[in-house]
Amino acid sequence: MKKFLLFSLAALALASCTKNEPDPTPEKYITDDLVVTEDQKAFLIETTGTWCQYCPNGTALMLKESRKYNVNGDSNIRVIGFASHTGDPLETPVQTLLNATFPTSGVPNFYVNNADAGQSISGPTAAALSGTPVVGVAHVTHENASGDTVIVDVKVQFFEDSKNTSYFVQSYLLATGIEAREYTVNGMPVNLNQVSSVPIVTTGSGTTPTIWAADTVGKKSGDIYTHDHIPVVQGVTDFQWGVTLDTVNPLGRSYFKGDIFGSKYTPIQIKLPKVLPAVPGVEYEVVTIIWSERFDGTAGVLFVNGYEGL
Repeated sequence: MKKFLLFSLAALALASCTKNEPDPTPEKYITDDLVVTEDQKAFLIETTGTWCQYCPNGTALMLKESRKYNVNGDSNIRVIGFASHTGDPLETPVQTLLNATFPTSGVPNFYVNNADAGQSISGPTAAALSGTPVVGVAHVTHENASGDTVIVDVKVQFFEDSKNTSYFVQSYLLATGIEAREYTVNGMPVNLNQVSSVPIVTTGSGTTPTIWAADTVGKKSGDIYTHDHIPVVQGVTDFQWGVTLDTVNPLGRSYFKGDIFGSKYTPIQIKLPKVLPAVPGVEYEVVTIIWSERFDGTAGVLFVNGYEGL
């Protein structure tokens, strides 16, 4: 009896000591602090080319819409723009895919979200931004130790129920700040001067760059014309349009308001090879897009929502 009493007291003391120890702080997952904003983004795809004499007009339109809705220093970029080149040295396979998915008979030409808007994009952009989103996305990025890969950790949140629709999440590396001039790349001349027959831009020659000849939104007369927001590579995923969200969701194609994916329980990580044009001054941006299958069963995808940021 005495032994049992001593054992009980010892166990009670041990339990008491254990109870007073602070609980270990749970380790944060990389996307825990990411906020997915409940707003609809406008996605502008401009089909363009350095050979296109009217394409500076398209660049000016893109600048105007971006400046109208995107506030400097605001991480919540409302208008996401892709300048998808065709038939020039800046075209990459990801742009070829976009141009085939969102075809046009001329350049410059815009798609706003999923509608061909030609060069009349102000109204469609405003209409796109007024939409109610089914789902939103955000991401956080970092480079690997060797600096040759950008790692994108993605967070997705549903704001409405959605059933019987497949969703895909893909990240893109965009090149920006490429001056429109001639470069020597691997011993060969590469002419990226922007051809122009419109008075707002003066075409360069050789290493003399193309310049803005008139004040434009965000540009001054005499500023060097730059090629910006060019999708150069997409994430390395099993499917070209990204990670199939249905495979991350335990319920497959059934999503409910409040569902969140991209946590430590449902991680979504996309790796982007850091492949940029071999020219000085080039910088990069990262954009993550949520696509869906087309509701009519035809080939291709539809833009749903997106996020731009580092």
